[in-house]
Formats: sequence, structure tokens, C-alpha cells
Amino acid sequence: MPRVKAARGVAHPLSLAFFTLIIALAALVAVIALTGNPSDGDPVVTLELAPLPAAPPPAQPQPRFVNGNLVSDPALLEQTPDGQLPVITADGRAPLQAYARPFDAADTRPRIAIVIGGLGIRASATKLALDHLPPAVTLSFAPYVSDIQHWVDGARGAGHEVLVEVPMEPFDFPATDPGPYTLTAAVSADENTRRLSWALSRFTGYVGVTNLLGGRFLGEAGALNPVLAVIGKRGLLFFDNGANSHSLVAETAAQVNAPAVTGAIVLDAVQSRQAVAAKLAELESRARAQGAAAASGFLYPVTIQTVAEWASTLDKRGLVLAPISAAIPRASAPPAP
Repeated sequence: MPRVKAARGVAHPLSLAFFTLIIALAALVAVIALTGNPSDGDPVVTLELAPLPAAPPPAQPQPRFVNGNLVSDPALLEQTPDGQLPVITADGRAPLQAYARPFDAADTRPRIAIVIGGLGIRASATKLALDHLPPAVTLSFAPYVSDIQHWVDGARGAGHEVLVEVPMEPFDFPATDPGPYTLTAAVSADENTRRLSWALSRFTGYVGVTNLLGGRFLGEAGALNPVLAVIGKRGLLFFDNGANSHSLVAETAAQVNAPAVTGAIVLDAVQSRQAVAAKLAELESRARAQGAAAASGFLYPVTIQTVAEWASTLDKRGLVLAPISAAIPRASAPPAP
């Protein structure tokens, strides 16, 4: 009897092992049925996925306008070690034409151009000019203000042409110092070009350059020549504010084929309403005699007020107020785009 009990005790674990093996084989068959035949290689599950959409091309910088007036066009700018500088496009479009205020070239009335300078230095005076001066008055901006593009946007949005003021050596330099990056007769042409580039990189939307002081520099042909050449090659004009009677701008600009305008009168050397009005009357006489005349003034409240009132009556006297780009002598004016 003890031997029979031992035999029965052995049969029970063998049965469990047998049934476990059967279950494992059944599971293996199920896996093969679901994933494939092991003899066919590693099982592969294929999922149908929709193709990923193509990445959009990078956005290209677009021209920027304020109230319909162009302020910045990437096609008219090139990146240089000195910053973004104006450039003539491959098809010949220049900043001078692109940022110019529209003007009827067929208008035969005597033209008067006025440039008011010093904008951006004092916020209240700059706002006064933008609020009261007619759009045909050209505005020039000093390069030293940190938010200068904000004010230039306001000027362009109001329809004004804009110039950048470049500091140039006065007769009593350095006792009178226009500021950092002043162009001087003593440094090399390359150094003056670098300093000019700094001023040109300060904002966008301008048709040209004007002098900030510069009594001595404008009378030094050797120093002035390469600077005007760069200005012309970058598609800009140069406005000589007329404060220096010894200026060589007109002759030098003609040599390097750079469009240039020279102011005949400084309106506010004496800051009084009567003095400014007298200079405006003189400006009218010059325009009638020569067909066109230009003048400069500063951001004095008396200048702004007197010019604004005078301009409102100009049409009645058979004269037209023109932006500075329309005052370029016809012999040196660049062709229309």
C-alpha cells in the first residue's frame, strides 16, 4: 500500500507540467497567428501614416509702411559690419526715389524747398514740428537719439521726406564738438567712411544726408570727395545747409556724380518772427529769379510757427513748396525709376 501512494503523488506534478506546456503552446500559436510566421523573419507591424506636411518656407522680410509711406524696404538695405546701410537695388531702384515724397515734375511754378533740422533731440519740439509743418517741408534727424526710428516713422507717416544729419568738423573743433563719429579732415578716407556708415545705420526711410555743423570739413575737398562719392553710390542725395560760405559741396558733388542741393539761406540765424519772415521773403525772390531755391532752419518754435503760416499762403503767390528731392538741379538729378 505505501508504494501505491508514492506513485499517485508523482503523477500529480507531471500532470500540471503537461497542462502548462499545452497552454504555452496554445499561446505561442496565438501570437504567431497575430504577428506572423517565425520562419518569415522578425514579425513586423505596419501602420499607415499620413505624410507630414512640408515645412513652410522661411518668411521673407517685407517692406514697412506708415500711413502708406515707405519707411523701410529690405531690398534697399545691405547688412555690413557697420550695420544695415542703404543700397541701390540690382534693377537700379535707389533710396532717393523710393523714399521721396511724390511731386509733380511738370509743375512749372518756382520751387521752394525748406529743410528743418535738429529733430529727435527734444521730444516736445519734434512733436511740434510734426504737428504743424506742412508735409512738403523736409525734416532732418540727429543720429544720437536712442528711439530715433520712432520719430522718423512719425515724420514719414505724415508725408515728410527725411534726411540723416552726419556730424562734421567745424572750424573750432574740438572746442565745438558735434558729437561721436564726427567726420574730420585729419583722419583717413576709410575712417571717415566708417563714421559715415555709423550715422547711416541709425535709422531707415531717408532720401539723403545733411551736415551737422561741418564748417571746416565742407571746405576740404580732399576729405569731402570720398564721402560724397559714398553717398552718391548708395543712392542718396546730399543737402548742404548753406551755413558755410566756403563750402565746396556743389563742385565736389559734380565731380563724383552725387546728387546735391545747397541751401541759399539760413532762415533763423536771428531767432525772431520778423527775421524769419524777412528770410522767407528773400527765399521767394531767389526762387522766382532762379526757378528753385532751398533754405534751412532749426527746430525753434518761432521757426516752426512762421514757416507753417507762410506756407499756407504760398499757392496764392504762384510758388510751390517742394520736398528736397524735387530741388535737385535738373542737370544732376538722377533718372526716375
